[in-house]
Amino acid sequence: MLHKTRGIILHTTSYSESQLIAKVYTLQFGLQSYIISGIRGKKSKTKASVFQPLSLVDMVVSHTEKGGLQRISEINNAHPYTSIPYIVSKSSIVLFLNEILYKALNEAHPDEDLFEFIQNSLLILDLKTDSCSNFHVYFMAQLTKYLGFFPQGAFSDTHNLFDLKSGCFINQMPNHPHYLNDDQSQLFYTILSQRYDTLNQLRISQQQRKQLLQALISYFQFHIPSFKEINSLEVLEEVIS
Repeated sequence: MLHKTRGIILHTTSYSESQLIAKVYTLQFGLQSYIISGIRGKKSKTKASVFQPLSLVDMVVSHTEKGGLQRISEINNAHPYTSIPYIVSKSSIVLFLNEILYKALNEAHPDEDLFEFIQNSLLILDLKTDSCSNFHVYFMAQLTKYLGFFPQGAFSDTHNLFDLKSGCFINQMPNHPHYLNDDQSQLFYTILSQRYDTLNQLRISQQQRKQLLQALISYFQFHIPSFKEINSLEVLEEVIS
């Protein structure tokens, strides 16, 4: 049976000269793998830009409850980006977020709130005209809400450390080294309470951002067993000052 659904492109692999396998996070079915034919050649109706990382697409797909490889019969850009492909800082952020999502999302059931969060975040990034330097840090922090390990408690004079393993603000040093110190914990809590339109009010140094981003990656690794190292981090850090 054919279904219409929105999707977010996470990964593609060549399957043959005229076929691709695409990993797509969909609104209707969650994370799915699809095969699509006829994507190369003069008669192809599908533009290559459709399969760029985190492209927002409209699809007509087959779907069976048995799972496995499904088929795309029609795919089009839902919201073609106007700035992300042309601004290095934005395209670097998207490549980083793409890797984060590809390694963090592993459920084949739909989650409309998560889908809308990702889609709306990408649209906001594409429209931003001011600095994007804190965007990816905020995105990762907020993503934990939808993945089930949003930080618990609140930063205070007494609970001034954040434990990466327990995911809580705590009142004394844990018996392991995986925690944020007082200053880092306060900054992290401040970021958690922001919105996309208030991010640029934060004054975060390059070193602070780097440390917090490394801590967030560790936080994801503690709470998602399959989450591995992020290869695009080094490139992102070179671009975002």
